[in-house]
Amino acid sequence: MEVVSRVPVAGNALFTETLRKTVDSEWAKIKQGAFWRRVMSEPVTPALWRNFLVEVYHYSRHNSMNQAVAAFVPAPEGLLKFVYKHAGEELGHERMVTHDLKSIGMLDERDLTASPLPATEALIGYLYYVALRYGPIARLGYSFWAEGAHAHIQEPIRKVCADLKLTSKNVTFFGSHAEADEAHIQQVEEAIDRFAISPQDRELVTRVCVTTLSLTGQLLEQVAQKSIQEQP
Repeated sequence: MEVVSRVPVAGNALFTETLRKTVDSEWAKIKQGAFWRRVMSEPVTPALWRNFLVEVYHYSRHNSMNQAVAAFVPAPEGLLKFVYKHAGEELGHERMVTHDLKSIGMLDERDLTASPLPATEALIGYLYYVALRYGPIARLGYSFWAEGAHAHIQEPIRKVCADLKLTSKNVTFFGSHAEADEAHIQQVEEAIDRFAISPQDRELVTRVCVTTLSLTGQLLEQVAQKSIQEQP
């Protein structure tokens, strides 16, 4: 049997940079949306923040599982080690969300068992589909932007904290989590450089990156709409 080499080839660093520009372009679209405008130009309401965190809870509790599911698709041993390690590190992150809700008196246990918003459910389902259909290389597209999201969201998070008078103890998901992501993004980029070798690999990584970030943007828009509908 022929052994296929997966040693990084010239052009992988260029691909990562191109992917980063793609992510920045998708974030630029999100920043033109209703959710972003409300956070940055109006006082953030407790209801908006609560509704957002509930959706974060729903998708984050699946991230460890859909990461692990990706290992069902044959992949190089080095990539499987990455998958197992990161699946373990993602386990239980949703508890930081429930901690944050509880710390500001906004945890309603019924929210945790209720159906997520349509975009949230689509994001969750799509990630399982990617994991089962394409495997761990494709899922790196989600990890690439998700692990590096702090650079884009730190400004609105600061605005939320100022408006609602939150401290670091109230935003552990976007605090402690962000610190861990700084190390994770380097590991994700190294995995992309090492394993996303073929044009097909790179196309899949890019497609998953764009699709999951687009669905996240839709999630934010639906949170904004729900919060408006709930206003008295």
